Amino acid sequence: MEKAELRKIFKQKRKDLNEVERQMLSQLIADNLIEKFDLHDKNISIFLPIERFQEINTWNILDQVDAKFYVPVVKEKSLKHILLESEDQLEVSHWGIPEPIYGDEVEPRSFDFVLVPLLAIDQKGNRVGYGAGFYDGFLKDCNPECQFIGLSYFEPVEKISDISTSDISLHYCVTPNSVHCFK
Repeated sequence: MEKAELRKIFKQKRKDLNEVERQMLSQLIADNLIEKFDLHDKNISIFLPIERFQEINTWNILDQVDAKFYVPVVKEKSLKHILLESEDQLEVSHWGIPEPIYGDEVEPRSFDFVLVPLLAIDQKGNRVGYGAGFYDGFLKDCNPECQFIGLSYFEPVEKISDISTSDISLHYCVTPNSVHCFK
């Protein structure tokens, strides 16, 4: 299936989940992530949920893991990452994304883990995002040892048919029921 079709299907699947289901699934994803990966004392890029897109509640991870978390900010058509020290430094952007308005920036090569938002993922680790390419641009500059972990309410589809050479595949995807390895 092509990205545009998957984008449409999985946006609707998210909308079909009620708030209680989303919170329960988000907690299961956090539990699986924390059980599988040693995140403590690591440098982690974490996305904060866009409420209107019914994204996974990553606050569950922030509340349970003692690590340095960095939040992406869109600047000059690319992702920059700022150390999250307090909710006071966050402001919702015009896109509805909670972003830090001040703080220490870190280079992409500094991360041990990048938690990646996605709408759908296939069995080879190829993902469908919102289509702007911000994460692909960022991931290509990360440390080769860095682990890219997608978080998804839903299990992988068989195949995304229109993958391009600029798409960066993920190493893992954590769902409420399992952890998929694509290495």
